[in-house]
Amino acid sequence: MTIEEIRLTVNDAFLAFAEEYDRYTKGATGDGSTMLLNEVETYLGRHKGKQLRPLLVLLSAAACGKVTRKHVLMATAMELLHNATLMHDDVVDESDERRGDLSVRKRWGNQVAVLCGDFFLSQVMAILQEAGVREASAIVDEAVATMIRGELAQLYWTARDGVSQSVYIDVIGCKTAALMASCCELGALPMEDGQETTYREALRDYGYHYGLVFQMRDDLADGQTRHDIRMTDTSGIEALIATHKQLAAKALSALPDGRAREALRGLLDTI
Repeated sequence: MTIEEIRLTVNDAFLAFAEEYDRYTKGATGDGSTMLLNEVETYLGRHKGKQLRPLLVLLSAAACGKVTRKHVLMATAMELLHNATLMHDDVVDESDERRGDLSVRKRWGNQVAVLCGDFFLSQVMAILQEAGVREASAIVDEAVATMIRGELAQLYWTARDGVSQSVYIDVIGCKTAALMASCCELGALPMEDGQETTYREALRDYGYHYGLVFQMRDDLADGQTRHDIRMTDTSGIEALIATHKQLAAKALSALPDGRAREALRGLLDTI
């Protein structure tokens, strides 16, 4: 399955997410702040990427039996959170490129990148409040704290020539996998049939292992910069990827059989 085919599994909800994303990132007034925000968002929109985080929320919700407007809102919040962290990370890493183009910090400067990232974060909180899903904010708060710890750990370890496999997994687990795990867990909220805990745990595990595989593949495909954490010995990375793919697939066995569960399984084959 391709990403496009997988997206069709939740196509209506994904289109609704795109509308909500525009609603929260584009203002109607003509003041300077709004015009600059719109300019930055239009620029970011040229290279949206695969938008995997909102897709994970929606597919996870579908795998649990139902996609609601609450899930569309939570998917919107997670894409905003992801883009906020990218802008902030580029400032921290002094990165000039993002997704094959100039980073926001390079195009407009660090001040704009930080402030636009902060604005996106403020919208994340507003969206979660609108969604009104119990425990959603706690899940997102924990993910943000974990991601910050991961960024700090990466800053510490990049001064070294290389790290052990366990340190590498720990850092990318905090930086990438934690966010994807939280996206999947949000899809299991809210539920009323007594399966919430089981589905949340299964989806969180799937998202974590999927995120590790995604980041390892990304590191192998794109190479590494001076800001990336490096394993001292990468000879076993393909075996490591295979192991985490298996763990992700195993986590899905706790979910009801259906098209959405197979789409989540299919995502593993796209990376």
